[in-house]
Parts: sequence; structure tokens; C-alpha cells
Amino acid sequence: MKRGWRIAPVIAVLAMLVTGVLVVNSAQAEDERVGLPGGMANFTVAVGKVDAASRANWQRLGTYVFKADGTVSERHWHWTQRRREVRSYTGVRASGCPSRDCDIQTAHGFQSKSAPQQLSGKFAVSGDVVKVTWSDGLWEEWTISQPIEAKLAKLSFKASSFGASHGFGYGSNAGLDKRASMKDVAAVDHGKLRHEYYLWKTDANNKPYVDSGAGGPFWMRDWSLCGGGKCLGGETAKPTEYYLAAPNGSVTDRRDTIWHWVRQLADDRDEYCYTGNSHVKPMMQIIDSDGGFHGWVGAEASLSQTSPGTNADDVGLFEISEFSKSA
Repeated sequence: MKRGWRIAPVIAVLAMLVTGVLVVNSAQAEDERVGLPGGMANFTVAVGKVDAASRANWQRLGTYVFKADGTVSERHWHWTQRRREVRSYTGVRASGCPSRDCDIQTAHGFQSKSAPQQLSGKFAVSGDVVKVTWSDGLWEEWTISQPIEAKLAKLSFKASSFGASHGFGYGSNAGLDKRASMKDVAAVDHGKLRHEYYLWKTDANNKPYVDSGAGGPFWMRDWSLCGGGKCLGGETAKPTEYYLAAPNGSVTDRRDTIWHWVRQLADDRDEYCYTGNSHVKPMMQIIDSDGGFHGWVGAEASLSQTSPGTNADDVGLFEISEFSKSA
């Protein structure tokens, strides 16, 4: 009896120790799970350098995927004034549009099957700031907000270690293969989408400056569905020809592109479809967790293809959305 009495407390102590170990391990596992930015995993992001003092500005447009283990992966397209590239054709024909019947152009390489470049790293959320540190040690910080609670997060660019000056990002838990069709985009009230932009240009004396604005709608709002439902087209009074489409005929991701040019410039070259320095604006759709469309983040990558040097470049970053900064 005495021997049994002594064994019971030992068993009880061992049970407590085992339980304690299990609790600690469970807590450690919970600690290893990292909160996602705004609770969202899949982001479309435009980031880059737009600096009047530089002629080496660049743009990066793509997707970020955040995971609960604290890792982040990224895929993107990249354009820079250091690398002279001509525009690409999307293969989407703007037939039956208010604008001229042309094969829509986009920034060089954006018509590819998938993003050609990628990054990986880790992230940490502290308060309303997420810091992403890539595997090469370079980092970027964004301020997090929630324009639609539990459905859409916004990233506002804060700082970086690699020379970025501006950026836009939105994320949700919708898959990155979820996109709005051209019919869906045509049905949107484009007067309610605000346009915030930072664009590097040169004046009449070839002096660089940054053209910026916020609060107003994009310059083209009266879009018509055309091209057999594969694009939107429009024409302003100037007239300027506007086109909006996916960058190829079989896109299943968030990509769209805007192409626009002044008609007189084509006529002066005896061209029906302009082949000079048109405006090419690759974009990524903003989609909430319910699949709702809210606009785009984008880059302008209109590098001069008619003259050497950067004087005729128009490059920068922009956002067209209902959550863009007001004036």
C-alpha cells in the first residue's frame, strides 16, 4: 500500500509535465504563424522610382503572395530607362470600336504567357506596417489599410532600401486567377474611379519633371465594349484613340493594358495605326475576396522608340480605383 501511494504522485507529476510540454509546443506553433497584411494573401503591386533628378527610373509590376509561415513570393515585369525597348503587340484587334481598328500595343514583354522575373523573402507585420525583406537583403515597407473590411487590403508605399520612390498595392484572398471580364469592366461607372499618378516627363527644353495628380477620374471614361468582347475602345474630342484590353488573347490572370495616342500624330506619319511613341500602360486588376472589381494599379512604360536617349520617355506609376487618394 505504501509503495502504491508513493507511485501515484510520480505519475501525476509526469502527466503535468507532458501536458505542459504539449501546451508550450502548441503555443510555439501558434507563434510561428504570422499575421497576413490586412488578413490578405494575394496582392497586385506596382512599385518603382519616379525621380525628376534621374534618367534611370524604373517600374516593377506584378503580384505578391504572403503566407502564414512568414514567407512572401513575388512575380513581376520590369521596365527601366536604362534598357531601351520597343512596344509589343497584344494580338487583340480593336474591331468595331469608336477608336481606330488597330492591333492593341502594350509595354515590351507584357504580352508574355507569365511573369518573367521573381523574388522571394520574408515579411513581418508591426501595427499597420508590413516590412518585406527579399532574399538578397533588400527591403521595402508599406502602410496597411482596409478599404473594405475583411475583403480588401491596401498597401501604401512607405520606404525601401533599393531606391523606390512610389508604389501602389491591393490584396485580398481571391485567387490571382480571378479577374473581371471586359464586359464587367465596361459596366463599371468609370467616373467613380479616381486616378492618382506620378509620371516622369521632359518639358520643351528637355528638362525632366514629374507630372502628378490625384482625385480626378482617368482621362478616358466613356468606354465601349468591342473587339468581339475582348477589349474596350474610346475616342476623345482631340481626338485621342484609347484602348483597354488584356495583354494577350488568352490571359487568365489579373493583367490588363491601356494604349492611347493622338490621332494627328498617326496622320502626320501617313499611318492609320500609330507606330510612334504611343502611351503604353500595363496594369493589374484590383479584386476583392468576393471577386468584386475595383480598378487597377499600373505602370507607364512608354520608352521612346523613335529617337535615342530618354528625352521622349513617359514613365511612371499610377492607380485607377475608387480608393485612390483624393485631391
